[in-house]
Amino acid sequence: MSFDKAGRDLLEIDGRMFAAKESIDSLHQEIAEFFYPERANFTQEITYGQEFASHLTDFYPVLVRRELGNAIGTMVRPADREWFKAATSNPDVARRRGPSMFLEFMTTVNRSILYSNDSNYRKAASQNEHDFATFGMGWTQVSYNKARDNLMFRTHHGKDCAGSEGPDGRVDHVHRKCDMTAHAMAYWFGESELPQPVKNALKKKDTTSKFKLRHIFIPVDKYDPYRKFPKGAKWADVYVTEGGKILQEQPAFTFDYIVPRWQTVSGAFYAVSPATIIALPQARMIQRMMMSIIEAAEKTLDPPVIAMEDVVTSPIDLSSRGVTYIDSEYDERLGPAIRTVDFGKNPGLGVDALTDARGLLADAFYINKLQPMASLQGRDITAYQASQVVAEYIRNALPLFEPIEDEWTGRTLDLVTEKVMRAGGYGPVDANGVPVDMPEELLGQNLVYEFNNSLKEARDRQTINAYHESGELIAKAMQLDPTMVVEVDARQSFRDAFQSVPGGHADWLVDAEQAAQSRAQAQAAQAQQSMMQQVGQGAEVAGQVGNAAQQLQAAEVV
Repeated sequence: MSFDKAGRDLLEIDGRMFAAKESIDSLHQEIAEFFYPERANFTQEITYGQEFASHLTDFYPVLVRRELGNAIGTMVRPADREWFKAATSNPDVARRRGPSMFLEFMTTVNRSILYSNDSNYRKAASQNEHDFATFGMGWTQVSYNKARDNLMFRTHHGKDCAGSEGPDGRVDHVHRKCDMTAHAMAYWFGESELPQPVKNALKKKDTTSKFKLRHIFIPVDKYDPYRKFPKGAKWADVYVTEGGKILQEQPAFTFDYIVPRWQTVSGAFYAVSPATIIALPQARMIQRMMMSIIEAAEKTLDPPVIAMEDVVTSPIDLSSRGVTYIDSEYDERLGPAIRTVDFGKNPGLGVDALTDARGLLADAFYINKLQPMASLQGRDITAYQASQVVAEYIRNALPLFEPIEDEWTGRTLDLVTEKVMRAGGYGPVDANGVPVDMPEELLGQNLVYEFNNSLKEARDRQTINAYHESGELIAKAMQLDPTMVVEVDARQSFRDAFQSVPGGHADWLVDAEQAAQSRAQAQAAQAQQSMMQQVGQGAEVAGQVGNAAQQLQAAEVV
């Protein structure tokens, strides 16, 4: 297959995929106009520098969207703590010191990459989270930089992206519109491969004109590559011009797009935000209500007037100390020549209704349910009461946390781990791509990530509360039967509770085997010391007996 034919085939697929999402773009356009006006260019262009939110009379819908988007970042990526750590799904392995130390090393490497100055992770993550809150999905690309010594994160506009999922239900195919300047194309693809119009723009030093491209990540079984890809490559990473010329075609071993989807219905690829999809009618109504309140207030404070046409002889001047002349022969017993119109408006009623509507909008955006256990602050309550508050918070937060942790932060860290491991970021790798320094206990284990956020804090509180409650229960049981303590593995329950302490580290808790050895040594030393004490006491008694015998003999001689 020639490059040109491969490019044309890709563009045919591209056209079908973008045509299938036109109705989604229309829906997202309306949602953005009410909740995310700076993103409202799905079906129309925005000229930045102009007032693109002039159609809004009330900013509260935009405010609650902003609050939810910011809350997602605060919840899943809290700035006041190390919010993730590498782990394994096998708890026995995770408790051992060697694997725990290597997993902490992986965590440190990943964190240094995410928060390096040139990765752009924080900006891309914030953009994706606001798209997720508004449209129910976002599009973030993770790729190596030009020097392949770091990763780059870029979040793209939903209007420019189309995708599909594989048999496993995961996103595995993405087409993206990516307009580039001639200089950017020369930087990424080399000048020799560029079409002639692009070369001409380079010669003219044209830095403003952009050329239309497509970036396509497609499974190899859907793509007939021009050259045979190496074993293990699962995707083709292709850049093609709108004329069908392929500028880049290379194998990909990882799927470099992260597309978190909040809520989907059966058979549909594109997701929706459960917040905006139910709040959209309310947002429309709030705009109309605010306009009515403004009109009512204006008519109440500055009402319209009615004047006798043949009586008023000068322009009506309603300003302070203004004068309006009327015919001197007019008899005011017939009624005032000028009078205001009273419509009986009460703007306060509209304000009350608007306040109620705003409250419902806040509920739709989870604003009132995501205060992380605020009711526990400064309160003297029992462990049981605290556990109930924590359980309620978990129930409220799970609908938001679960898709975010699975579809967004979890996928991000999994992809970073794959790309860093392939690049040798965790140390030299063997023929299978596994770091040679990885402990044997971790080989073949399922690596996962644990998150240290408000939901994790709530779950840890449950564990710690359970430890305290079980301690109280054991103490009461021992009052009836002191041997009841043997019914509980106190050491294991303590270790589990200790690992749940916020801010703890793996090296604070030694391996259970090492702890058992240390405990046996301490017990042996204690037993030896006790024996020595007994021997010393015996010697002392023997000395006392000897002294008594000598004294007795002396007495008999006397």
